[in-house]
Amino acid sequence: MSRHKESKAGAQPETLGTWLRDLRQAKALPLRAVAAAAEMDSTLLSKIELGQRLPTEAQAKALATFFGVPLDDVEAKRITARFWQENNSNPAAAKAAAMIRESAPAYMKPLEAAKTATSVSRATRYPTTTPPRGSHD
Repeated sequence: MSRHKESKAGAQPETLGTWLRDLRQAKALPLRAVAAAAEMDSTLLSKIELGQRLPTEAQAKALATFFGVPLDDVEAKRITARFWQENNSNPAAAKAAAMIRESAPAYMKPLEAAKTATSVSRATRYPTTTPPRGSHD
């Protein structure tokens, strides 16, 4: 019998660990191969898949790269797991999570503005156009 719980439709949202395990199993890869690619031992990866540990940011990035999934997806699941790990016994945790959801748009506007400003700044510093041939300043 498997150590992992079978997921049921509509039961609970997928955790970082179960998501990573599903990605690994979909590619029919052993723990040791994925762990080596993420520069961790297979025991740690097993604990991550079981929800007993969380990967570091560097490990999360390595896993995202290895599986070819967006880093934002891995990081969002990692941040969510950390929140619940640190607050699961706090009776106000569910209310805090709802408040985060409600307030997210207000926090995202400054982040999007900063990304746009950074992109414009980079484009100004590093133009992608090349001068016409034969033109010398």
